[in-house]
Amino acid sequence: MDVTFTVTKWDEKPLEDTRKDFPINIAHVEYEIVGDLNGKALVEYLLYYLESNVDDGHLATAKISGFLHFDGTYKGKQGTFTAVEQGIFDKGNLNSPGKIIKATGDLISLKGAYNYKFKGQTSNMILDFEF
Repeated sequence: MDVTFTVTKWDEKPLEDTRKDFPINIAHVEYEIVGDLNGKALVEYLLYYLESNVDDGHLATAKISGFLHFDGTYKGKQGTFTAVEQGIFDKGNLNSPGKIIKATGDLISLKGAYNYKFKGQTSNMILDFEF
């Protein structure tokens, strides 16, 4: 199942300015998600840049690790979940699958994983969830 999401915030900065040989950035990100999964996600990413393009960050390549915290509804049930993500951002394509590690509220028994899919200006999450 696919849901649509929009990046509503991307605040990224170097983890440490003094170590140029340690090119890790931290990003505080927010997604608005619409569909069977409906709500807001807060994401904390660490990005290790393998290649960067100063003129266009979408052309960079980075290893990614992060945690996503969702608050909203899934198929009408209210709750939250936290997922762990690990993958790579490569020249505009994000391959960083996530796996639910904890859920609360009506979603407490929710298990599963997701991945991202981009088509032009549309951003989707492909969900593989079950109760």
